[in-house]
Amino acid sequence: METTARGDVPKTLQTIAYISIPNSADLEFLLWDLQDAIAAYAQLSGTALPRPVDLEADDGSAVDGMVLAVDDAFDDEVMIAVEQILDRLGNAETRIYVIIQALSKNNKQTDEVLDRLYRACILRDLPWCGGVVVCAGSGIAALRHSPRMGLLRRPFSEAMDKLVGAVRMGCSVEHAQRLGGGNAEDVDAGGMACAEPAVPVPIWRGVLKHLGARTQSII
Repeated sequence: METTARGDVPKTLQTIAYISIPNSADLEFLLWDLQDAIAAYAQLSGTALPRPVDLEADDGSAVDGMVLAVDDAFDDEVMIAVEQILDRLGNAETRIYVIIQALSKNNKQTDEVLDRLYRACILRDLPWCGGVVVCAGSGIAALRHSPRMGLLRRPFSEAMDKLVGAVRMGCSVEHAQRLGGGNAEDVDAGGMACAEPAVPVPIWRGVLKHLGARTQSII
């Protein structure tokens, strides 16, 4: 799976659609983190912030970029929904980025999800620009109020910042890393950066469970 040449050509994105399928607290958190970081970097650099587009209300053909967040429980029903969204993108220059919430890095299901999404984009002549695989399992939304560069969120924030750079440059994640002088070796052949917890899995799951329970008690 190779990043398309057009996806490597920088382009200033004026409009971006952010979509999660299915709607879940975890995927919404990941999209929120991405948008929050994009806004922060735009403010720091004094550059214009791309306008978020609601594809249900606006014309999909006017979208410069799309960030699609899915999980590795991807099935045919989700694929149909994704294809319907891609079919609305009449502009063949729309950059396609993805965020995948996965159980682990070495996950065959994640590879299958990426392959299906990649093929769907190529079939529609849409530039595939890669993205981020978040190997956190379920419950990562519990980190919403944790420090972005703290121990728990830092690995995911650093990977997400690679996607931020790509969206800001309007090119693939790998090419954005090279242009910015970053470490493109962390980006795989499919154009994806992968992030894993900085603590052992049993501790990670225990922390998320504790934070999730605390959040529920506050609510």
